[in-house]
This record gives sequence, structure tokens and C-alpha cells, in this order.
Amino acid sequence: MKINGKVVALDGPAPLIDVLIRAGYDACGVALEMNGQLVKRADMAKTMVDDDDVLEVFSFTGGG
Repeated sequence: MKINGKVVALDGPAPLIDVLIRAGYDACGVALEMNGQLVKRADMAKTMVDDDDVLEVFSFTGGG
């Protein structure tokens, strides 16, 4: 699979939230597209990802 263009190896299907955590993301502080579709934060634990999936993760930053 790919996360933000980087190839990430999986050991088979895995919950999206687990993949994000292993990749170093705070699942509560990101927006996410999976295969071009927005995934709601509430659905991350029940959404499964596999080797052919493509994720785009967007982190929010504050400033002023």
C-alpha cells in the first residue's frame, strides 16, 4: 500500500487506525482519503486496508 506516496508493507488486511498509528500518525488529528474517498474519523477503526490501497493523510497545524 501507499501512504502519501510512500510504499508501506502490510502483513495482510489491517484496520486503518492501526496502520496510521504504526506509520506515526495521530489518528485523532488527521483527515484522510483512502483511494480518493474521504474516510470519517469515526470509521477509521472499522475500515480495513490492504496492499492495493492508497492513503493520503493530511495533518492540521495551527499558527497565527
